[in-house]
Amino acid sequence: MTRGVKVTVVDSGMKRAQALLKQPRKKLMLGVLPAQASQHHSKGVTIGEVAVWMEYGFYARNGEWVEPRSWLFDWLDENINTITRQLATDTLRVLFGKPPESEQFALEKRGGQYRRQVLDRIEFSNDIRENKPSTIRRKGGLDTPLIDTEKFINAILYKVE
Repeated sequence: MTRGVKVTVVDSGMKRAQALLKQPRKKLMLGVLPAQASQHHSKGVTIGEVAVWMEYGFYARNGEWVEPRSWLFDWLDENINTITRQLATDTLRVLFGKPPESEQFALEKRGGQYRRQVLDRIEFSNDIRENKPSTIRRKGGLDTPLIDTEKFINAILYKVE
């Protein structure tokens, strides 16, 4: 004698996941974005130029090499495993959460969090190379690397599109 077995299939969000995967993906951008990069920083220099020079280093007008003060890529390298786990968890919430998060909301949340971490790294970290005495004098005694004015630090933003 055979017994009948009743099988019930529960969607658990697969239809939502399939629909979302057909949509164009959103992306999170963090750093000095194009609109801010083209803005004036000082003496004919743009904020974008300052961002690149600080990240990679540069030769000063006197020919002296100025060491990089990575404000973005070192932070990314130090946090890549955590960021990957967080974004994977966010993806599951977007696809299968009850109620599901929107992709926009999840990326906005992480964008704000990651921007704050980058700013904290600049303002409070000992990981960024110290200023030389000549730089401190030029900055009027200010000894915070990467901050002459607040133009550069205020230009570090995030955007979801």
